[in-house]
Amino acid sequence: MAEEGNANNGNRRNLLLLMVSRSTRSFAAGFIAVVIGLYYTNRLGLSLTLVGIIFGAGALATPILTLFTGRMADLYGRKSLLLLSLLLLPGSLAIVLVSTYFPLLVVSAAMGGFGIAGGLVGGGVGAIAAPMQTALLAEKTSSGNRTRVFSIFTIISTLSGSTGALLSNIHSYHTLFYLALIISLVSAIAILPVHEDFKRPEHSEVARREKTAKTSRNRKIISMFSATGTLNGASQGLIIPFLPIILRLTFNMSNGQIGDLFSVGGFLTAAATTLTPYATKKIGFVRLIMATRTFSTVFLVVFPFAPGILAASLFYIVFTALRAMSLPSQQALMMTLVDEEYRASATGVNQTARLLPAAGATAASGSVQDYLGILIPFELASAISFFNVFVYYRFFWKMPAAGSSQDTST
Repeated sequence: MAEEGNANNGNRRNLLLLMVSRSTRSFAAGFIAVVIGLYYTNRLGLSLTLVGIIFGAGALATPILTLFTGRMADLYGRKSLLLLSLLLLPGSLAIVLVSTYFPLLVVSAAMGGFGIAGGLVGGGVGAIAAPMQTALLAEKTSSGNRTRVFSIFTIISTLSGSTGALLSNIHSYHTLFYLALIISLVSAIAILPVHEDFKRPEHSEVARREKTAKTSRNRKIISMFSATGTLNGASQGLIIPFLPIILRLTFNMSNGQIGDLFSVGGFLTAAATTLTPYATKKIGFVRLIMATRTFSTVFLVVFPFAPGILAASLFYIVFTALRAMSLPSQQALMMTLVDEEYRASATGVNQTARLLPAAGATAASGSVQDYLGILIPFELASAISFFNVFVYYRFFWKMPAAGSSQDTST
């Protein structure tokens, strides 16, 4: 009993440290996600086509790095790879602070993940850290409380990003970049005391036979999530990285107004996410994911037809809140279906499947908006998102673990 109590205390301490790391990084991401595109267009005078190339570089490099670090984390440990990934964001901000040379801006975006699909939804930039964070969270939780813990982390991450977005009212881009650099360094430092219960995979003949038996089942599950991730990434990549620019150019909103909107949207998203464990317990993983993504896509369809700032703001808030509401369930479902030794790899593959098409969509969307307007990317993104809901139905509807909830917490 004493050992069990010590283990629980250790898990709580590790979860707290992971929470500090995630919240500080999300706080920095909250205002970087708002101002980075505006910095490129307003301060540097870059066209949307060039911004699309920069964002596309970030969206392309992130899944490649994620796939590598996710696999390496399962083989050699999650903590060290997480620390390395967390240090890339302050490094990328240092480049932005010292140079306006276009190729270096592309390198910076690749390091920091600027422009990755998701924006404030789920905690902002830096998706390369997700496989290690998710695997460590799964290690410190059980199936009985996993959805609740993932929901709490999503809520705190969203609240941190929303609070950070308020700093967009600061007019100095360089002041914001310095703040983000310092805060993102704190995020990395917070990981240092985290204890990891990592065991290197065994290489005996028995272990190899057991691994072979597991591989086929895990590969099938990972491929299912990868397919849905591909569609999700293509949909979001067309729109999300450009939202601050669209709000500025189409609705004439100031940097501060955009930051305030993202902040309000984030707070309401966090409020909606508090319902995720309850909703998952009542209707199951897959029904919650399908319902929230269907209704969020409806608001995405009508966004470009908004008659003014108030309507556009409402559509944005509802879209982001509903979409984010399903994220903890999706993460918990994947961690429940995938065996422990495949978790970081599964998250890495899923992120790669999401972000690679997002990179292409983002790079193309800038030119489309430059020459054809914003309507086509929005409606194409909506069509892809509706199809993604159908794919969730085909893959997971009849799967018992997906149709019910594994969260038995109260």
